Amino acid sequence: MLAHLQQRVEEVLAPVQAANLSTSGPAGIQSRVFPCEAMGMWLYLLVPGTSDQLFNLEYEPTAVVSTKQWQMYGRGCTIPLSQAPPQLSLPRSADAPGCVLVRIEPARLQINHSQGWGYGETIDIDE
Repeated sequence: MLAHLQQRVEEVLAPVQAANLSTSGPAGIQSRVFPCEAMGMWLYLLVPGTSDQLFNLEYEPTAVVSTKQWQMYGRGCTIPLSQAPPQLSLPRSADAPGCVLVRIEPARLQINHSQGWGYGETIDIDE
């Protein structure tokens, strides 16, 4: 991936603190807003351990994460809090007990126009 595109993805993800995670699988279509934190191009979401989202991700790792500013398509995987990267603050938050982290590895980031509708930018990420 070109360095300036990677930098753009990191700039867009850096300020996010909550995002909507959408999954599909045996538990049906699931969509819910969770606290999150970006680290480089990866996005980590704090998801309750009993969430149907986790059940879906076991069978189908494809996920869509969205905010008011962007939509990201990628692959999700679960990480126990004990194995979280030490730089993340989510595992130490008050909401963390009983949760796991879902790490989203992006494949495509679509950035909305600042005014109006539609996407202003689409960045395809090399896998």
